[in-house]
Amino acid sequence: MASSSVVRPFLEVPGLTEIRNILAQLEAPIVSALTERMNLPTDPSLYSDGGAKLLSFMSVRESIAAASGRYDYGRLEYPFTLPLIPPDITTPSNSFPPGRFHQDTYSGNANITSFYLNTLVPFFNSSTSFFYHLDNSTFNPDATFNLDATLLALLSHRAHIGKVVAETKFASNVSAITQMIQTNDTSAILAAVTNTTQEASVYAQASAAAMAFSNAWLNSGALELTSFNTTLQSATHALFQELIAITTEIEVQYLLQRLD
Repeated sequence: MASSSVVRPFLEVPGLTEIRNILAQLEAPIVSALTERMNLPTDPSLYSDGGAKLLSFMSVRESIAAASGRYDYGRLEYPFTLPLIPPDITTPSNSFPPGRFHQDTYSGNANITSFYLNTLVPFFNSSTSFFYHLDNSTFNPDATFNLDATLLALLSHRAHIGKVVAETKFASNVSAITQMIQTNDTSAILAAVTNTTQEASVYAQASAAAMAFSNAWLNSGALELTSFNTTLQSATHALFQELIAITTEIEVQYLLQRLD
């Protein structure tokens, strides 16, 4: 169905303070999933061919999720292996005033996948597993891919909330940002959406979460190397550094299509 013929709800985005609170609530689940994933041994062959096996696993999972409405309009959850929903098109009878969510065509999931495979997976080098098998096997591909898919979905959701962040910023400075969009001034748009103070706050909160989760694992008696705390901190910092960059690009791309 063509996007122009789709009847979609009027979804007003929340204010920036509320959005930041929503984003903060996602930091602990992300670090928790990362902590759990780092404690599963990894067979490197699972991620060969650009993560083909992982994406094949996720394709089945996402098809089931799509049937239940997980990726419906306005959910801000976007699949890694399925087509995206059609974008919104502004018409005289279907206007998108500032503050109304406007679906665009951009997804940051390809960048998230690349970062995951090339940067995060090397951190997953545990030699012990929290699964116990009588045959003494340590690898558990299904559990591994399930955690991968869960973590990737959390990262994607967190990043794509950037679309509503961008809409809020557009609504607060319509005239100036409209001019940037019309002149395709990506540098100015990037400057308009960047907030280094907020980024520093995100790093601090994520670091605190990593410290709490690593201490919880160590204090529970889990068989961890003494370097686990430092390793989790490093992985968390790398993750959120890239996540902020991907989120920022999602905001820029959203605004470039905002008047479409």
